[in-house]
Amino acid sequence: MGASEKIAMAQWQERGLAKLREPFPEEDIELRPVYVGPYDFNSEGRRFVPASAVQKCPRCGKTHALPARHLRYVGHARVTERLNEVDPAWGWRPMAVTASGEPVTHGVLWIYLTVCGVERIGFGDAGGKDGPDAVKEMIGDAIRNAAMRFGCGLAMWMDEDDEVTWPPDGEDGRPAFKPHLPARATKAQRRLAEAIEARHTLGLHDGNELAEAILAEFAEPYYRMNEMQVEVAMEFLDEAFPVPPQPCEGQDPLFGDDVEVIPV
Repeated sequence: MGASEKIAMAQWQERGLAKLREPFPEEDIELRPVYVGPYDFNSEGRRFVPASAVQKCPRCGKTHALPARHLRYVGHARVTERLNEVDPAWGWRPMAVTASGEPVTHGVLWIYLTVCGVERIGFGDAGGKDGPDAVKEMIGDAIRNAAMRFGCGLAMWMDEDDEVTWPPDGEDGRPAFKPHLPARATKAQRRLAEAIEARHTLGLHDGNELAEAILAEFAEPYYRMNEMQVEVAMEFLDEAFPVPPQPCEGQDPLFGDDVEVIPV
């Protein structure tokens, strides 16, 4: 390769890699929610997101677990389109292959991505998927990850979003309260949760504050208490956060003089 060809190659690389680093338009950027709330644990000690945390998000409009942070990202299709614009001959290859030539994967995939004659390393994971979908997820994730090493979408990685989106407020402006219960909650735990929710629904006390008060008083969240602890916690609620008698709807209270006593 002559000097002029080397110069042309260097200029082509410079233009292409500069194009790869250009910011994506806002309409191409998506939000990925990341749950930041408390977890429940099964009998094996593995954590899981409680079903009660899943609600419609007021920020992204999707239904997912709240509270959550939202990470900005660009999907695999838009990254692939950008790579095609920069270098139609771009390509990737796995770091390791099996005897039959398939990429070596164990829930993760390491690759080499080549763009404009420059090579970068990328890493992808299955994102909790399995089967053929897991392979596709790993490839797409690895390509995005390697493209980021070239500066593609790097501004989004650097622009950290610390804002936490909480469950939407209730109609009265108070934070909504949704009982946090494990999948196999006991009857006692459900009874305590219902007592908290009733006080919240009646507008007497904020359910989230009641949950915090129980945690502060007993050093145990209401949704993990045993039957004996629940009984004590119920007494605590009745004393510290009583519920006044609720008259029946449409019925006026009766006074002693208005009641006719019929001797038996």
